[in-house]
Amino acid sequence: MTKPKLLVVEDDKNTLDGLIQILRRDGYTAVGVSSGYDALNQLSRESFDIVITDMKLPGMGGLLLLQEIKKKNSSIAIVVVTAYSSIKSAVNAVKHGADEYLAKPVDVEELELVLEKLREKQQLVIQNRLLKEELKDKYTFSELVGGSPQMHRIFKMIEDVAPSTASVLIMGETGTGKELVAHAIHYRSERAGKPFVALHCAALSEGILESELFGHEKGAFTGAIQSRKGRFELADGGTLFLDELAEMSLKVQVKLLRVLEKGEFERVGGEKTIKVDVRCIAATNRNLEEEVSEGRFREDLFYRLNVINIQMPPLRERKDDIPILSNYFAVKYAKKYKKEIKGFDPEAIKALLSHHWQGNIRELQNTIERAIVLCKSDTISVDHLPESIMPDNEYIPVIKIPIGTTLKEAEKEIIQRTLQITNGSKQSAAKILGISTRKIEYKTKEWC
Repeated sequence: MTKPKLLVVEDDKNTLDGLIQILRRDGYTAVGVSSGYDALNQLSRESFDIVITDMKLPGMGGLLLLQEIKKKNSSIAIVVVTAYSSIKSAVNAVKHGADEYLAKPVDVEELELVLEKLREKQQLVIQNRLLKEELKDKYTFSELVGGSPQMHRIFKMIEDVAPSTASVLIMGETGTGKELVAHAIHYRSERAGKPFVALHCAALSEGILESELFGHEKGAFTGAIQSRKGRFELADGGTLFLDELAEMSLKVQVKLLRVLEKGEFERVGGEKTIKVDVRCIAATNRNLEEEVSEGRFREDLFYRLNVINIQMPPLRERKDDIPILSNYFAVKYAKKYKKEIKGFDPEAIKALLSHHWQGNIRELQNTIERAIVLCKSDTISVDHLPESIMPDNEYIPVIKIPIGTTLKEAEKEIIQRTLQITNGSKQSAAKILGISTRKIEYKTKEWC
């Protein structure tokens, strides 16, 4: 770790010169000035990591100097130096932003320990900032891929909604990217440095879901051998993402509504009221208005969650994004599996475009990963796609067989022409003809 660059502020020339000489001998880059005004001028001309300043200075005192420095650049660490008789003023300086204080006369070894500790602290701050930027890059639309008008509207909505604390309800079919939207909102908000906690409500019984949300006390139920925090406590200060919200029972909905309205709850089996500050983002693949009208979902909870509504379009309604997404996933999985993939052949893209995509982006992602695993060339073809993904019949031309052609010749003509259409894919040809791939392999060997 490189040593920090130091600015030393001391009005006594002998003390200043001696300290600068010692610090430079120990490998530090150190500059000395004799007043607070000189220090501010020096800081305006060049950057420093740490300022070491005496509390008693002519003109501008050390306390005012540190306030001015922190106002201009809060990342600079400040060490104040004071006489034993003025320790109270040093403590006051710490309250106003000083990072450490030392008593006069300065013990050089103690000073170096302080400088090393401050440098480690600064490095940690930098690393955390870089980590946050990396997390923002990860979820700032990098996983939400698309150029369609629908996706541009969603990107704009995320930008507008993220800075607020409003609850968000994301609706759309399974696999449309609802959790990615929740991540993007969180990591673009002021809560980005706090936890993002997700809970998938489907397939959890009422009792388990209640415990997962609110936690439980020891002995609350059979098997509760110790107290446990729930997702609301874990997400305090951050964001809680509730997926498949419509699966929640009416009893749990009542408790959820209370937390959202009052910011407080009790653990299962507990009496102590716990207060939390949590932003809630919920998602569902059901029509909640219909669920409300059928009495399966509380109307008051629906309106409490539905402050901001984001509708995720199914992939079949944004087909312009299919080639973009396919190439994105191809690059991602080619890197993962260490393969050189140039792209897709036209028939493969045609097949991807014609598919209904009931599983939406998740289904497309799995399809492309499978294709990358199976691909032994540099281009993905229909051979690498599942049987269920084939071009619509409109892409398959009519094969005309002249009268008088024998059945054996007709069979050969049909199979060979179909193989031409599918770029040699026996699997795809078998699907079109309604026969097994093994039969096509047998016939082609017979003709050789």
